[in-house]
Amino acid sequence: MSAIGTLVLEEGVSADGVVEALKGLAERGARVAVVEAGEGDLREWPGERVRWLWRDYPLPVVFAFEGRLAGAEAAFALGCDIRVCGEGASFELEGVAMDDLTARRARTLLGLEAEEVMPARFAATEALERGLVSRVAPAGSAGEAARGAAEAVAARGPIATRLAKEAVWRGLDQPLEQALRFETDLTLLLQATKDRAEGVRAFLEKRPPDFTGE
Repeated sequence: MSAIGTLVLEEGVSADGVVEALKGLAERGARVAVVEAGEGDLREWPGERVRWLWRDYPLPVVFAFEGRLAGAEAAFALGCDIRVCGEGASFELEGVAMDDLTARRARTLLGLEAEEVMPARFAATEALERGLVSRVAPAGSAGEAARGAAEAVAARGPIATRLAKEAVWRGLDQPLEQALRFETDLTLLLQATKDRAEGVRAFLEKRPPDFTGE
């Protein structure tokens, strides 16, 4: 299987269906998952699924969308690691089922304190400025841009990307000094991997590394 697994959110798909599809990508050896918003609506994406996608799912997830993103698909996007939209897109938080975890994730991305009012709608450029999306692509090319981002991530060592994802979500609950110490501990874990040794060899030999996830 390709290092990049892809999934389109088809009309009427359930949260359980999406979870099973994403699990299948990981089980078949993908290193990054690219998910594209489809024509229809995702039925629901409750807070426990936001937690699962953000914290428990092992692969980095890149989400791509054009046009208006709202409801369950917006909640889904909040749990992804990278979000890419097309010019003219909008990210709407009004109407998203804001349980505690979903609201906290949104506030974290936006840099809002608990008492600050959360804006309801963001145009593409504002969503980029505020941290809701990572990249704005020309209209119609969000999927292509998302796959480009996924290729860059997939070229890195899979163990390192998994631990980087863990460092981000665990660090949000920790004081800065403790979070940095945790990140250092994870870095030390990587020193014993075969991928780390391969990275050093590839650098010295001036060639692309061949990471195996070991």
